[in-house]
Amino acid sequence: MKKILIVSLLTFALGMPLNLNAASVTFEPQKVELRVAPGQTGRTYITAHGYAKRAYSLNFLLGSKLKKGNIPRGWLTAAYLWLDSKSEGTSSCTMNLVVSVPPGTEPGIYSGLLEPDDMRSSESIISTGVNVTIKVE
Repeated sequence: MKKILIVSLLTFALGMPLNLNAASVTFEPQKVELRVAPGQTGRTYITAHGYAKRAYSLNFLLGSKLKKGNIPRGWLTAAYLWLDSKSEGTSSCTMNLVVSVPPGTEPGIYSGLLEPDDMRSSESIISTGVNVTIKVE
């Protein structure tokens, strides 16, 4: 029992500094749904909000890292985002999310989770990403 308590405390103590030095990035909306016909393009806006406990600079791509989904590579236009803060707190940036569905695509539902792809950031990035659903009709 004592051994479990010590291991738990060490794990908690070692994990704390890592979380304090990470920037949180959230998106509005967190879920996006677009209806796009084959050969057409759909657009929407997403706002990224960055937050950290000290001044930070976050440079990342959104759209280059897709998880848990079946959206084909190349359908989403990657957007370069730069969130910058002179002190602790929040900064925001609005971007276009562009979806291009190639001609001849089979109708169906394509979805996935977009996550920020860390480029040159002064902080590591913690984010839940954006859930994207594309209905091809």
